[in-house]
Amino acid sequence: MLENPLLPLHEQAAALLLPFGPDIQIVESYGPTELEYAAIRKSAALMDCPHRAVVELSGQDRLTFLNNLLTNDLKALEPGQGCYAYLLNTKGRIVQDMYVLHLADRTLLDLDARLAASLCRTLEDYIFGEDVRILNCGGSRGRLSLIGPTAMAVLARLGASDLAAMTNLAIRPVQIASTKVFVFRNDLCGTRQYEIVAPRADLESLWRTLQNVDGSPSPDPGQPRPVRTIGWSAFNIARIESGSLFFGIDITEQNLPMETGPWYPRAVNLKKGCYLGQEVVARMHAHKSVARVFTGMIAQGPVPPVAGAELLDEISPVGIVTSSCISPMLGQVAIVMGYVKRGVAKDGRSLTAYCPTGPTTLTLRALPFWVPPTALEPPPIGPP
Repeated sequence: MLENPLLPLHEQAAALLLPFGPDIQIVESYGPTELEYAAIRKSAALMDCPHRAVVELSGQDRLTFLNNLLTNDLKALEPGQGCYAYLLNTKGRIVQDMYVLHLADRTLLDLDARLAASLCRTLEDYIFGEDVRILNCGGSRGRLSLIGPTAMAVLARLGASDLAAMTNLAIRPVQIASTKVFVFRNDLCGTRQYEIVAPRADLESLWRTLQNVDGSPSPDPGQPRPVRTIGWSAFNIARIESGSLFFGIDITEQNLPMETGPWYPRAVNLKKGCYLGQEVVARMHAHKSVARVFTGMIAQGPVPPVAGAELLDEISPVGIVTSSCISPMLGQVAIVMGYVKRGVAKDGRSLTAYCPTGPTTLTLRALPFWVPPTALEPPPIGPP
């Protein structure tokens, strides 16, 4: 695994670092998490993403090839469009998730960096004469995220215009200052989020350029607000508030697609033909035979149960916690996400879990916990 070219800058900034697997370090925070979180909600926040990797496919058969393996309908993608999808095993369980980003001359897969090499090997195994070439871009491209209500304005000030019309998972090549990059939109935190795929050789200069742009809600030379660099902790709070699942935390290789709640219809197209694990998905959907579903919960106490905590219905185990935090947008309420048995997955149902301060009561609530004022009301919990 190549060293992150931004790691020396993070160390100079006295950032707290976290391991992400055996070979990757990510920033936990640069300082007070509440200030970094405020940048996500009020201005623009810049995050280094060494935990993400890009795999590139070229060749005229690439989209058909991927469509025969992944859960979503990729044949419908036009250049500049993207979608979210799962790769399953033959038993219908999720091997990994990814964002499929289609361009005229190539298709990019954005995924967990720990799984990029294994994905390339798997894809290579399924090539039988198709015109498809696969390239692991871990050594040549890096990933940054720019998040917040002024993120689009920040990019526009650096020459990346015409981003207003970009829908979620749309992708386009742009130039930020002097650096040519790909930008795709992926709103995981309930606000505009632009994912930047850039040459690794240009990451340091691009980071410095973005960091020094005025990220104020409106241009005000008297009170400039630079883009704030953030770590995982602030991002994690914002994505939990928005009900966004994360592979390796909320989704693992033990999960079936239908269990993943709001991510299930996002990742799976039930009208498409064969792909790996499709028979299992179709059978479970037809019979509504999923045993557990993903949902949100509100904890009564000030401290939420941590990931891995068991969820109890009286004394019977009925689920497990995968993510939790204290939500600023909900008035410092403790919020929780996790899996519960289908029979108890009802809005308002009360369960119990143990947190560091003792037992606490949790009330089931549909995801997301928080939506922007103009967004639609969340759907009820439970399987489709």
